Amino acid sequence: MNSTFKITKDLEADINSILSSFHGKKLVQFYSDKFNVPEEVCSQYIKQKLARNYSVKSLEYIPIMRKYCFILSSLQYVIFLILVLVLSKKIGSHKKKFTLLIDDIQSSNEFNRWQSLENKFTEKETVYITRFSSKDKSTKNNIFNHRNLRDYDRTSLLNIGIKDLFRDIIFLSKLSLRLKMNFFHIHIHFVNDFLYYGTLFRECIAEYMIQDRNLGRTNALKNYLFKLSGGAISSCIQKNIVQHNGNALFYDVDIFFAYGNRTSEDIMNLGARIDRLKPIGSFAFMNSSHVSDNNKRIDRIDILYIGINAINSKKTDWSGYYKSVEWLAKFSRQNPHLNIFIKHHPSWNEDKKEQVIIQDTAIKYLNKNLDSYQAANNSTFIVTYGSSMGYELIGYDFNVIFLDPTNNNPFINNFVRDDKNVINDYKSMELLLDNIEIFEEKKKSLNQSDYCHQNKEISDSIYQTFYSYRSLN
Repeated sequence: MNSTFKITKDLEADINSILSSFHGKKLVQFYSDKFNVPEEVCSQYIKQKLARNYSVKSLEYIPIMRKYCFILSSLQYVIFLILVLVLSKKIGSHKKKFTLLIDDIQSSNEFNRWQSLENKFTEKETVYITRFSSKDKSTKNNIFNHRNLRDYDRTSLLNIGIKDLFRDIIFLSKLSLRLKMNFFHIHIHFVNDFLYYGTLFRECIAEYMIQDRNLGRTNALKNYLFKLSGGAISSCIQKNIVQHNGNALFYDVDIFFAYGNRTSEDIMNLGARIDRLKPIGSFAFMNSSHVSDNNKRIDRIDILYIGINAINSKKTDWSGYYKSVEWLAKFSRQNPHLNIFIKHHPSWNEDKKEQVIIQDTAIKYLNKNLDSYQAANNSTFIVTYGSSMGYELIGYDFNVIFLDPTNNNPFINNFVRDDKNVINDYKSMELLLDNIEIFEEKKKSLNQSDYCHQNKEISDSIYQTFYSYRSLN
C-alpha cells in the first residue's frame, strides 16, 4: 500500500470519527432539520468538504479551518447572504424538462466532445448547463447559463439563509469551538450548493445527468436535489485518476463510468457512495483529434513526458514530480540525440522550477495547445509522474512508464503497484528506455483492460447503461 493512500485512509477514519461524535451528530442533525435533507446526505456532504480542506503536504487542515477563524468566516457568511440576496430572483413554477442534462460546461470549446452522446438522445432532449456567460457559446438550442452566486431562488434564500440567521450563527459558533474547527467555512459551501442546485433543478430538470469533471465536482447534496426534483440517474465520466489525498474522499454519484476494470478500486475504498461502476474506456480519448482528425501531423518523438500543473496546487507534495523531471533531464544529457518533449495541459502556466531543471538539455516543450493523444501516437515512449493519460494509453497498447522517485506518488493506484508497473529508481528507467525489447516483454504481463477499455462506441455504452440501470430500479 502506498504511503499516501494510508494517509488518506487515516484521514477518512478521522473524519468519520468527527461526524460520529456527539457534537458531530448534532451538526448533521442541524443540517438535516434546517434544510429538510436526510441525515446520510448531510453527513456525506460535510465529510467530503472536510476532506477537501485537508492538506496531505502539511498533514493538517488548511488555515481557514482553524477554530477561531469562525469569527472571520461568520462575517463572510453574512456578506455572502447579502450578495446573493441582491443578485437573487423569484423563480416561477414553469420547469423545462429534458432527457439528458450535461452539467458543468465551463468553456465553449467543450460542446463538441458531447456531440455523439447528444445524437443518441437528440438535440431537442439534451440541455447543457454552463457556468460562463458568452454571446457566442454554440449553435446548440438548449443551453442554460447558471452562474455561481447569481439568480438564486429568493424564496429559498430567505427561508434557509435569512430566517433564523442569528440562531444559526450562535449554533455554528458553539459547534466550531467544541469540535475545534471552523464549520462556518463548510456552511457557506453547503448553503451555496443548496441554493445553486436547488434553483437549477427548479428551472431545468432531466431524467439523466452526466458530467466529465472530476468526481470531486459531484456531491451528495447535488445528487439528492437532482432526485428530489424528478431526476432518475446522476453520473460522472472518469476524467482523472483519483489522487491519494483529501480530494479523493467521499464521492457521491449513482453511476461512475470508469476508464478500466480497476481504475475505480481506490475510489471505492475511500468512502465513496457509488451505486454502479461501469468501465467504458476513455471518453476524452475517443473525442480527441487523434481519432477525428488525422491531418494535423506531429513530428516523431522518442520520449514524450506528460507533465502536471504542479504549481496550481498548494496542498500536494510535488518533490517526487520534480525529481522525475530531474531523471528526464539526466537521461537527456546522456542521450542528446533523442527527441524528448514535455507536454502540459492547455491550462498550464510556466513553471520556473521545472524550466531550471531542464535547462542545458535537449528537452523541449511541446505546444501545450496541441492534442496530447496525437502527440502520444507519434511517440516511442510515454513517461509520466501522474497523468491520467498514462492509464488511458496503456489500455490502447502504448509504451507507458510511471515514475515514482520518492515512493510516495499520490497519482498511482494501488493496482498499478501490484502490477509492478512503477519505476522507483533511475537505473530501471534508463534500462527500459534504452531497450524497447525489454519493455515490450514487460508489457505483456499487463491486463490492458484493467487500465482502460478500448471502446469506439463510448456514447452508445453510456446510453445503454442509463436505460438498463433505469429498468432495474
